Amino acid sequence: MTTFYPAADTVHSTLPTPELARLIGPVPVAEFWQQHWEQKALLINRKSPDYYADLLTLDDIDEVLSLAGVGLNDIRVVVEGKETPVAELGSGRGRNGTSNALEMLYERYRSGSTIVVNSLQERRLSLQRPAAALGSELGARIQMNVYLTPPGSQGFLPHYDTHDVFIAQVYGSKVWQITEAPYELPLANRPHDKSQLAPEVTREFELRAGDLLYMPRGTVHSGAANEAASLHVTIGLHPVVWAQAIQDEFTRIVAGDRRFRRSLPVGFARDQAVRERLHAECGELFDALHEQLSAEKLIADAAARVTSMGSPPLRHHLQDLEELPHTEVHTPVRRRPGVRWQLTVEGGIAGLHFHNKTVRFPAAVAEEVRYVAEQGADWITGNAIPGDLDDPGRKTLMRTLLGEGFLTLR
Repeated sequence: MTTFYPAADTVHSTLPTPELARLIGPVPVAEFWQQHWEQKALLINRKSPDYYADLLTLDDIDEVLSLAGVGLNDIRVVVEGKETPVAELGSGRGRNGTSNALEMLYERYRSGSTIVVNSLQERRLSLQRPAAALGSELGARIQMNVYLTPPGSQGFLPHYDTHDVFIAQVYGSKVWQITEAPYELPLANRPHDKSQLAPEVTREFELRAGDLLYMPRGTVHSGAANEAASLHVTIGLHPVVWAQAIQDEFTRIVAGDRRFRRSLPVGFARDQAVRERLHAECGELFDALHEQLSAEKLIADAAARVTSMGSPPLRHHLQDLEELPHTEVHTPVRRRPGVRWQLTVEGGIAGLHFHNKTVRFPAAVAEEVRYVAEQGADWITGNAIPGDLDDPGRKTLMRTLLGEGFLTLR
């Protein structure tokens, strides 16, 4: 039997969520969960233009584009629903041999195209830190895409996304039109059908700098910039859904039980007698499936999936490694912000799972490891760890977790 110590990011409804609280303030987190999450849109008008200035500014995105390099990967231009990767704008070079891609990008922007930078949290610390923290709190993969729309222009036509989104307006303003979801909580295999007529708008409003819009997946929406450029960050939430968790559990069962891998009898589609006999076999498979389905295994695997989401937040790890030999039992350390973790104990081994790896300790020190993992959001020292470990043992534990990137000196 495996013992699971739930990580701080797996039960968001009962644990503090400072990043979410900051994102949606002054709306209480409990109210958000109860009234809006996966249910209905939330609009927050703050009259505080600089509320998200620490995330991104117009000058920041200017720098991102200027330093993007000749490839300008993960950047698209969109106008009236038509998307074009920057790589397809042309590959010509100027007289000095430099790429014309950036100038062609700006030419499209000046002509009314929206510039979309995907997954900017992977390359900018001001987005990476809140993305890691929010993902840890919510148990979800977080992707932050940036949309820069020129004055009076519209990027995408009315559509819905198959993941929930927060839209944080950081510069300028946009007029949004939304419609309640025509199909509740669509998964990735049911994207918006562009061939369908746009549904009737049920709500229209303006999102200004400092404002926030939350939309459950399936909400049909579109936005157009006003007289000035509009810059917003779309924070996409990709949690583990029941369908995926159950599908993963079924895949595990199929891999271990050949009965599910057998083909249906030849000719069953034409022979009614064969089809009738299949009812009994189908019932046997259903029974076998029910016997082998494990809620504990399903939830444990889902938790493991959560801990593997996102890139490891390893800023300053090189400096930590340089100072590692000089750390002592009284050296203050803390859990690396945004790290996702899970602790298991099985077969005499305590496994701390994070960054898509497992650091193993004797099961006898599981409680000490758990203490460090849970208390590490604040500064702690090794000699403050309760339990029977002596100071050399505590120092070894702290140095191990510091060297593996779970703890940091900064």
